Formats: sequence, structure tokens, C-alpha cells
Amino acid sequence: MKTATKIIFTLLFINSCLFSSTPKILAQSSLGLTAIPPRLEVTAKPGQTLTKEIKVRNESKTERAITTTTKDFIVTDDNGTPIQLENSLDISNNRWASSSWIQVSPSNFKLKPGETKSLMVTILVPDNPTAGGHYAMILHSPKNEVTLNETGSAIETNVGTLVYITIPGKITEKAQVRQFTAPQFLEYGPVNFKTIVSNFSDIHITPVGAINIKNWFGGKTASLSLPTTNIFPGVSREMTNTLNRKWLFGRYVATLDAGYGATGQALTASLIFWVVPWRLILLVLFATIITIILVALLKRRSPPSQDSSDMKVEELEHELEKLKQKYKDEK
Repeated sequence: MKTATKIIFTLLFINSCLFSSTPKILAQSSLGLTAIPPRLEVTAKPGQTLTKEIKVRNESKTERAITTTTKDFIVTDDNGTPIQLENSLDISNNRWASSSWIQVSPSNFKLKPGETKSLMVTILVPDNPTAGGHYAMILHSPKNEVTLNETGSAIETNVGTLVYITIPGKITEKAQVRQFTAPQFLEYGPVNFKTIVSNFSDIHITPVGAINIKNWFGGKTASLSLPTTNIFPGVSREMTNTLNRKWLFGRYVATLDAGYGATGQALTASLIFWVVPWRLILLVLFATIITIILVALLKRRSPPSQDSSDMKVEELEHELEKLKQKYKDEK
């Protein structure tokens, strides 16, 4: 029961925006609102003004009154969960903040059941922004709608679009594989791989590549594509892959080969793992030994061969003839 409660709480927490200093956002809400698109990516020069369109759809069966706001956010965990910044000090120290650049119209509106509303997003880039990535979120919050979390605190539920703004210039692109792991010894598949990549760049990255697996003869066993994942500046992101095969045997080498960034930077790592169905091997060996023993015992107890029987009959007949002849001689 405790495990189920934790799972439910986690899902509600991810899909909601808290009133506390660490509220969160998702593109879609369990209350029936959908933000389209969930992510908006643009490239803008200093001083440039851009206009983009986003949409909000009411998937529920009731009319909703919506308020739209913009917020800055950061990502601190390996799952890439965006966390709103409410504290002005946090925002001023965030070199990737860009919510003050963004205006959304209209900011207050109503949505009938099944209705989709188009909103105009205006991005006013300052004259001297830092080159690299700048990020914000556009939140759509139903008025007077709250839920309770596990502790009984009020949660304002909302959905939104994450905005990625790239300012061209001298941008540092640097990342590394912090962790690449799999079980070292298995009896059977499947085999689960965990990859954690840390991003030290001035901009978010999206590693593209695969985990290539070879057997102990050097033959290709499988190639597992990395999931498409955005990694924000200054944080790490965990990715998982699964070699979904049960019957494997021997020594395997898994190599991570991926690239990221505008200049094609490389991410590489490798590991070795063994798959040996030792219980099955012992069972086969035991069955073989038992079979050999049974065959040996059967050979010992088997009846004499036909040739041996014929020879014994001939010997008996010969002895009988000798006795007959002896009897005649005595007469």
C-alpha cells in the first residue's frame, strides 16, 4: 500500500505546479488541458523580435477559465523535471532565464469543452543577451482549481509549453558520460543499460547515438538507439536501454557511441558483461552423467548375444556325440 501511494503521489507531483518555491510543470494535465506544442524552440539574434503561435485545448467536459503566465525554470534532477523559479534572487542569478522576454496574448480566456484556443507568443530579445541557451515556461492555469497532495497541501494544477531560445555566438559545448552501467553477470536476458550524461555547455544538448553490443567472437548482437533526451546546461540526465533477449551466452562488449552539439562532439564509453545460464548447464551435465551410468548398467545386465548362444549349443551337441560314441564303444 505504501508503494502504491508513493507512485500515485509521484505522478501527481510531476503533473502539477506547487504553490511552494519548487513548483513543476508538464505539457499535459490529468484535468484535461493540453498545451500544443509541449516545447517551442527558436533561434534569435540580439535585439530581434519573434512571434510564434501556441495552442491550448480543453479535453474535459466542462468549461474552463484559463490564466496564462510566464515563468523561469531550472532542472536539477536526472529525470529532466523543470522546476519553477519564484524567488527573484534565484531568477536574477539564473543566466539562462528568459521569461521577461516573453509576452503572451491573450493571457485570460475561457475554453468550452473540446475547444482549442490559439495564443500569440511575442519574444523580445534584449540587445546584449549572453550567447547560448535561454529558457522559460508558458503556464496555462485553470482558475479556482486545486487538488491536494499526499500531505494535504494545496496544489495548483496547470499545463504549459517549455520555451527554448538560442542566442548565436561563442557557445561552449561540453559534455561527458558520467555513468554507463549494466549487470556484470547474468543467467539470462534481458540486459538493462543505464547511461547518465552531464552537460557542461552553455546550451541544452540532445545526444544522438546507440549502444552497440558484440559477442565474444566480435559479431554484432544488437544496436540500441539512445532515447531522444534534452539535457539542460549544468545538469545530468539519465537514459535507459534494454537488450530484450532471453537467450544469450558468453562474454559481451557494449560500446556507447553518441554525438551532440552543432560541431558533432563525441560521447563514448564501454563495458563488459557475461551471460551464462549456469543452472541449465548444470542440469544438462547432470542428465548426461546419469545417462552414461544407466547405459553402462544396462550393458552389464544385457542377455548374451546370438553368436555366443550358437557356440554354446554347438559345444553341447559335440559333448552329446562324444557320450553317444562312448556308449557304443562300451557295448
